[in-house]
Amino acid sequence: TGAWIGDVLRFADCELAVSEPRFPCFKFNAVMGFNQASKLMGANAWCGFYLAVRVAGTLRAGERFELIPGPREVGITELFRSRVAGRQR
Repeated sequence: TGAWIGDVLRFADCELAVSEPRFPCFKFNAVMGFNQASKLMGANAWCGFYLAVRVAGTLRAGERFELIPGPREVGITELFRSRVAGRQR
């Protein structure tokens, strides 16, 4: 909920930028095991986000990173909710 478009995650060997929220695809309900999973995700704005590679490198699970704030104009949750509302019209 605290991620913003343009935030940068700086790891020891690479940098990744928050680029957009993730939306459930047609397979999400099947993977989760119930037909309302996508609807519940949208209603509660439970989403992740995609990261763009700014500096290529290597990282490992659990590796620490520094958060470098971006312009803080659009939050991931805010953008997710606006796009979900647009799809329901």
